[in-house]
Amino acid sequence: MAASFRVSAGIVAALGLMLLASACAPRQSARSVPQAPPAPHAGALLFWPNRDPIQSACLNDLQATGAQFELIAQAEPGKDGCTLQNGVKLIRSSLTLNRPVELTCPMALRLVQFEQEVLQPEAQKLFGQSLVQLNHAGGFTCKAMTGNGSRISEHGHGRAIDIWGFMLGDGTRLSVAEQFRARGREGQYLREMNRAACRYFSVVLGPNADAAHAKHFHWDIGQWKRCGA
Repeated sequence: MAASFRVSAGIVAALGLMLLASACAPRQSARSVPQAPPAPHAGALLFWPNRDPIQSACLNDLQATGAQFELIAQAEPGKDGCTLQNGVKLIRSSLTLNRPVELTCPMALRLVQFEQEVLQPEAQKLFGQSLVQLNHAGGFTCKAMTGNGSRISEHGHGRAIDIWGFMLGDGTRLSVAEQFRARGREGQYLREMNRAACRYFSVVLGPNADAAHAKHFHWDIGQWKRCGA
């Protein structure tokens, strides 16, 4: 009985100390303790004004590539049938651009993906250095399709871009007009990259397609399919 009493007394003493410590501790209200905001979810979408979820998802994917761009207000079809939906003004893709270009978000995203997955790795492999600049002749512009004046070009919907060349890190210029048919690495690179573009874009045109594309590449993501590389 004595041993049992000593254990019980020890428990009581311990409880007493705990209650005393609680009573002596400074009291704080819940309001006086700042609450840390919840950590943002890694996959959370940013808010893009006047964009539906599908459009917003594209804008988030484009932003994740590191591209620099500005939103363009949604445009209703004009009198010639041209329009630009979910458009962006691409200031810098994964490369420096010779000037900003207006495209739909899906077209801008496809261009950046092609740069990162094909153009840049192949430049490193062939030249031992990076591409630093993409030179283009325009994206969104209201005009008819080449050879078919009754149909709006994909440029008229912001789904196309015309490329006339690139520049390497050491300043070497790669020109479609001057080097596409040339021997050596420059011509090889231009020909191979335009063929590779057929895996990423719906219509790919260049000097091998027709005279209208003798000096530039046309890449678009329209509904028609043609690999004229």
